[in-house]
Amino acid sequence: MKKEQAFRDYDIAYDYATKVYQKFREVVKSIVLFGSTAKETQQTKSDVDIIIIVDDVVIKWDQELIAWYREELGKLTASLKYPKKLHVNTVTLSTFWNELLIGEPVVINVVRYGVSLIDFGGFFEPLKVLLARGKIKPSPEAIYNALRRAPFHMSRSKMHLIGSLDALYWAMVDSSHAALMAAKQVPPSPEHIPQLLNDVFVKKGMLNSKYVDWYKEIYAVAHHLSHGETANITGKFIEMYQERADKFIGEMANLVKKLE
Repeated sequence: MKKEQAFRDYDIAYDYATKVYQKFREVVKSIVLFGSTAKETQQTKSDVDIIIIVDDVVIKWDQELIAWYREELGKLTASLKYPKKLHVNTVTLSTFWNELLIGEPVVINVVRYGVSLIDFGGFFEPLKVLLARGKIKPSPEAIYNALRRAPFHMSRSKMHLIGSLDALYWAMVDSSHAALMAAKQVPPSPEHIPQLLNDVFVKKGMLNSKYVDWYKEIYAVAHHLSHGETANITGKFIEMYQERADKFIGEMANLVKKLE
């Protein structure tokens, strides 16, 4: 099945590459199929990934040419109704070459796994041979760049966790406000919600006190986050509070229904 899918995706890519080359033959150096289709690991919903390498060494790309290329490529891509979504990137020859020379991992993998659809003058295929022979190696610059990017990705991951926790916190605040308003209470500021939940619902046997404790805990964590204290935020913690927030919101919704 995967083989059949690969052939179908390759046919789409080749048809697209042929049409692109017919339109832009003066500027196109190579058109390469890469990603999961080239590796034959694609799924039914996988995009068809294509990279177009354009010649900026012989051809001077001014703003007018760049604008024309982008507009015409966009029109061409939009006019072709394929059963799979195309993911097309354009890169200049000089940029591709410079990144290959320093051994940038993304470009190295395009060369290693990519399948040339159009290769004017035999530019791409010899690079695959050189890479296979060990003639293209990562440079100290590529190693440093890859290592330098790692903390950024870690920071981005941490920000996603923080964003998730912040959303859960406000979900609990809003649902608390809804329940308290249904009980004819003026919605308080977040720090006063636990006391009001306790007075209005817990003391009357309408709410288990654990929900107030859960709110207090996420409020404390959110307060620490506002001061930049993020050390204890983990994926496991977020998962736990997703479950708690879901149950908490359900309890607040039940209170609203009872008070209608």
